[in-house]
Amino acid sequence: MNVKDFEYLVILGKYRSISKAAQELYISQPALSKFLQKTEFELGTPLFQRVGKTLIPTPAGEYCLEKAADILFLHQQAVTRCNDITHLSCGQIKLGLPMSRTNYVISQILPAFYKKYPGIRISIYEDATALLIKKLRAGELDLIYINFTDNIQYPDLLYNPISEEEMVLAVPQSYGLASFSHASSHSCFPVLPINAWKELPFIMLEQGQSTLSFVRDFFQKNEISPNIILSIRNLGQALYAVRQGLGVTITPSIPIFESEEPAAVSYFSLSNDRRSVHRRTAIVHRGAAYLSQAEKGLIEIMAAHPF
Repeated sequence: MNVKDFEYLVILGKYRSISKAAQELYISQPALSKFLQKTEFELGTPLFQRVGKTLIPTPAGEYCLEKAADILFLHQQAVTRCNDITHLSCGQIKLGLPMSRTNYVISQILPAFYKKYPGIRISIYEDATALLIKKLRAGELDLIYINFTDNIQYPDLLYNPISEEEMVLAVPQSYGLASFSHASSHSCFPVLPINAWKELPFIMLEQGQSTLSFVRDFFQKNEISPNIILSIRNLGQALYAVRQGLGVTITPSIPIFESEEPAAVSYFSLSNDRRSVHRRTAIVHRGAAYLSQAEKGLIEIMAAHPF
């Protein structure tokens, strides 16, 4: 088997479908079916059970899929290191981001990166934190940018701290709550007492978003039963709903407001206790991964432009 064969297996395991995998691999369905039959014959065991059009990995298939992913990872590491040894005229970085971070990376990080590494291609993948971690472990991503805490870290991953950010309350300016706020000694945002907003319509993020964990803990600690009127997966869309006056939400104080309509939304600090409303962020990669010079450069640039 060559490297391409292992890629075929990984994609088959990812989609569990001959048709979808063939589309991803840009080959015909008959060719992919023939490859799978040949591979199973050579190994002397079926790798998938066929349930209708769905492929379900057998125990042997699960093992082969795991090892195929490891082989692809090692192959990519070898290619990356060879590119570093020769020159940085080509290469790719697969970067995973929560959906709320993409605009800032494109506007602030990539211009600085491409000045230094013009031959490197960045591929951005947007997803929830839990899925980004899963894709990183599977070798589908090289680096991911996530929030982290001391008690929520993974021993197989390495964390490169980037910044600290405050969690703030986003409120439609039309609600007129600024008069209930007061200046804060620890934040550039005024503090809005919980009683002033806890019964307002609340826009909640769905499962898988790291912000959701913070919001749930915050509500529990402050004994708040939110009036949830909308659940949504994308933080950017949650803020869009706030701008439309639908309700309030809690968001990281990342610079995503610059290209929006700042006059439509007011932002408030959630508490006078700085420690309770701040989170740390990091660029994360697999512990066994070799970081290319370009990947190290990207981490340095992101640390110099915290968001």
